[in-house]
Amino acid sequence: MRLDIHVHSNYSDGIPTPEEIVEYCKSIGLNGVAITDHDCIEGSLQACKLASKDFTVIPGVEISAKEGHILALGIRELIEEDLSAEETVRRIHELGGIAIAAHPYDRYRRGVGDLILKIPFDAVEVLNGHTFTNTKNPEKIALQAKLPKVGGTDAHALGEIGNVSIVVEGNPLEAIKKGQVEIKSIGKGRLACSHAKTLFGRVAAGIRKRI
Repeated sequence: MRLDIHVHSNYSDGIPTPEEIVEYCKSIGLNGVAITDHDCIEGSLQACKLASKDFTVIPGVEISAKEGHILALGIRELIEEDLSAEETVRRIHELGGIAIAAHPYDRYRRGVGDLILKIPFDAVEVLNGHTFTNTKNPEKIALQAKLPKVGGTDAHALGEIGNVSIVVEGNPLEAIKKGQVEIKSIGKGRLACSHAKTLFGRVAAGIRKRI
């Protein structure tokens, strides 16, 4: 099963609707997706209605904890932002979900950093489609913390989806917790081009709105 577990819809700062995301995922051969909007779960729950025997939708959200962003997969209730990372992870677990440190060492965006060595995260996002410079090597720290490694596109436009994906067998959340994950990527150069294309498209759309 191949999935993209870090995607944003128009319910937060993404461009596509949940319906468009699911249809696009199917068109490029993905078997599942997790819509992880910023501090908003409605788009993910909307996408869950489109799940089927052949296509998995994992409910999720990207939570803004005090120390950085945390992906919560497998939850259907919103956890408030600005809690401590430790409390956020605890709440995710109470709701039956898994907690993933999103882009923990991104030089320009908020990640939890070395807290992955202190808090019981279930996995670390070591490859993010929007991260091109890290303050530390996330793979090395994940190994040090003995935590499973995952990747996601952090997609905000359809064309980015699937550029970073994971391949698992069976239940995706259980596979992630056990570290039975293979990360797939189109490569750093193509990721950068895809990200730039999305940014250009958003700027152009903004200019058109003003004309």
